[in-house]
Order: sequence, then C-alpha cells, then structure tokens
Amino acid sequence: MENIKTYSLHTALSHNLAFIVFIAILGGACFAIPCNAQVITDSLANDFRTFAAKHFSRYRTVNAFWETKGTHNYTFETAGKEVEKRKKKNLHTLKFSTMVPILKLKHISFYANLQYSHYQFHTCDNDDKATSSVIFLRNAYDYFNGGLNGSYYTELFKKPLIISASVSADVWNEGSGKVYGTISAMMVLRNNKHTNFSIGIMGMTLFNTMPVLPIVVWWHRFDNPSLSIEVSTGQFYLRYQKDKQRISAGAAMGSENFYLHSYVGGSLETYYYCDAVLKPEIQYEYIINKRLYLTAHAGLSMVMKGRLYKKNRKGIKVTDADTGKTEVEAIVKQDRSPVPFFNVGISYSLFK
Repeated sequence: MENIKTYSLHTALSHNLAFIVFIAILGGACFAIPCNAQVITDSLANDFRTFAAKHFSRYRTVNAFWETKGTHNYTFETAGKEVEKRKKKNLHTLKFSTMVPILKLKHISFYANLQYSHYQFHTCDNDDKATSSVIFLRNAYDYFNGGLNGSYYTELFKKPLIISASVSADVWNEGSGKVYGTISAMMVLRNNKHTNFSIGIMGMTLFNTMPVLPIVVWWHRFDNPSLSIEVSTGQFYLRYQKDKQRISAGAAMGSENFYLHSYVGGSLETYYYCDAVLKPEIQYEYIINKRLYLTAHAGLSMVMKGRLYKKNRKGIKVTDADTGKTEVEAIVKQDRSPVPFFNVGISYSLFK
C-alpha cells in the first residue's frame, strides 16, 4: 500500500483556529480512549497520518529506538487510599516494531505488524533505600503486540473513503494476554499540494462497551516550502525541513504498557500496567540514505492516565458516596510528576 496522505484545512485558516483544533483533538484522545489501549495502532497510522514531506515518509518497515527518562517519585492509590509511594530511577526503554505488506491491490490492502517493548528500571523508597515494592516485583518487563490490518479504498459523495479493520493480540514472556479488534472509517475532504484534511471515527472491541474515537487529521505546507504543520488525533507538530534534515516541535500521545505479577490485591496475581503519556518534544530526523533514517527526540514525559488493571482489562466497581453512582475504575491509579526524556532511534524502509 502506498503512503496515503491525510488531509487538511484551507491555507487561509488562522493560527488561532489551528490551536483550537489541536486542543479539541488532544482532549478527545485523552478522554475518549482508555489508558490501556493504543491511541492508534501502527497499521492504522499508516492509513491516517500524514507523511508530511516527500522524503520523510511515515511508513518505515523496521523501527528501533532506545529511551531514557529522569528519576521520579510515583504514588499508587486505590479507592482513595494510598497503596505505595516510592521512586523510580535508572529508567530505560527499548522498542522494536515492524510492519510488512501482505497484499496490495487498487482497492484492498493487508498488513501484518509486530511490536516489542522492553522496560527496565529500579524502585526504591524516597530515601533511596532498596526496599521491596508490592507493585513492581521485578526490574525488567517484556511486552509483545502484533496483528493484521485490512483496508478497503472506495468513494462516498465523490470523496475518497478508507474503511479499515484489524485484529491484534498481546503477550508477555510469562503467558498470553488479550485479543481485540478495531474498526474505522476515514473520509478525505480536501487534498491539494499545500493543504490536506480528513475526518473519521474508530471503535475498539477491547472493553465491555466499545469506545468510539473521532479522528481528525490536518496537514498544511506554508508559503515557505520548508515549513509545514501537522495535526492529528493525539499529536501536533510544526516541522522545518531542509534537504536531508528535519526539525519538529510539538507534542504527541502514546502509551507504555506491560503485564506484571503483583501482590497489590493481597495475593500474587497478573495485572496489566499502562501509562497514557503526553510528550511535548523537539524531534530531529536525518536521512542517511534512501532507506535508512536516524531520529532523536528530547522533551518531557507527562502521565495523563496511569493505571493498573486486572489481566482482562477489567477494573473494580466504585460507588460515589454523594451521588450513589457506580462506575468501574482501575484497580490502582498512578500519579507522577513530569520528567525529562531522551530518545534515539533508527528506521529502515524496505518498501518505497
């Protein structure tokens, strides 16, 4: 499948409108998708997100990066009661992902994708004493996620329409996880050499009720051809490109998730840990050759939602004392302050 450009508003849109769109999209991403779901799977991202410049294609067959974050304090609570208050230090993350086309036709495409994440850190009390944690019994965790995505390309009201569906499963080094699916539809409303705009919706089967997320993607190239702006669900970037280099400033949402054993419920059980993070950052990208890319990111990592769920992603029923309303919440909620991060990676594009 060739890269599919996402689409944007007319060139006359003001900066104020761009900011409003960004806040609305980012807010929708924060609250419409629960913490323990990826904001958009890699295969869907290939359909929905802009490639922003002809040389810096978003579609890359293999991606690998290493990231480190600053030491920080964290607090876990359940039903308003403190479970654990400690510190994380020596935080390192390794991630690998690949997406390979299986079938590419005029109206249909199928892709397979696989992601691997390795999280490593140490916990201690706030006095730097290496005491035991009831949440994190180990210093390293592995998480695997993969699946198949199919897309169908057609028209509606003489506008291009992309309908996609995927099935995914995750596992860890001690057992299987969860199987879930997504379905989405995206319509191209405007497309020219300077401005692209598209809208759509996406639903997930991971939960008891299917959350539906609106998707908006806007890309615009300014009169200066080196300068562009990109806004999509969960991210916003202002980009400057010169020859083989590109610098971007903005923010993006993502997730850090893995399975673990914990005594938080009084006995040893398997839980699903997830941080939905917002990262204001500066990006640097460099084209080594026509297939190889180098990237570096630096900024702040801010937890929007930090949660610990049962393995089946289900939480606990909590009743509000004032309203009497009962809701299902995570087993444990996490709070931590923003911390600096640095990320360096390399990508390889097998297919152009």
